[in-house]
Amino acid sequence: MHIIKVNATESTNTLARERYNTNKNDSPICIIASNQTSGRGQRGATWVSNAGENLTFSVIYPKPSVEIGDQFLISAAVGLQILKALKQLKINNLKLKWPNDIMADGYKIGGVLIENILQNNSIRASVIGIGLNVNQVHFPDLPKAASLKNLTGTIFSTDEVLSVILKHLENMIVANNESFFKDVLKDYEANLFRRKKASTFQLKDGSMLAGIILGVTPSGLLRLKVEDEVIRTFDLKELKLLF
Repeated sequence: MHIIKVNATESTNTLARERYNTNKNDSPICIIASNQTSGRGQRGATWVSNAGENLTFSVIYPKPSVEIGDQFLISAAVGLQILKALKQLKINNLKLKWPNDIMADGYKIGGVLIENILQNNSIRASVIGIGLNVNQVHFPDLPKAASLKNLTGTIFSTDEVLSVILKHLENMIVANNESFFKDVLKDYEANLFRRKKASTFQLKDGSMLAGIILGVTPSGLLRLKVEDEVIRTFDLKELKLLF
């Protein structure tokens, strides 16, 4: 995979999207920044990362063989490939927190933000933004955040971690066919953080909801069993898991 390194940028996703719109290249490309000044997360959150200590990068995935209505499969597949890469690096107790946070030992160590480029009712390319805490050890006001170094006591080579992750992502991109995505949802649910456990959620109006995570729908809605055994589905904007 071709890698483009930049010292600093506001957002690697924005840079990747601009490059794709300019070049329309059908080969996967990775853009990595030593310092990302305005990284984005889910729900409009900002992804904060100390310069040079972590990984902030984006991968352009051309023409994924996924229908527009099944876009969530790309996010789920990316999360699963990252887990495989981290297992190779001997990181334990890994899970995916819905929709696409990377967890280890109950701490958030990374996140994924997928932005799809649509054209003629198909996905022309996916821009896969990934932030991973590697060697940063202090996370002010983020008690549930950690890094690979926090968890293992080891200082990692960010280049080595990137290489392992890109190898697994490239496996996904090269295998780009419908059969690859056939079992993604099942595998995603098997690795889902707090699945089948009673959990507390905050709704968008600030009220609380107790429920048990059952899984996700093909479109990525969270399936919850709430009071009186009622099963409800929620999208990302409707609730937040408190943990």
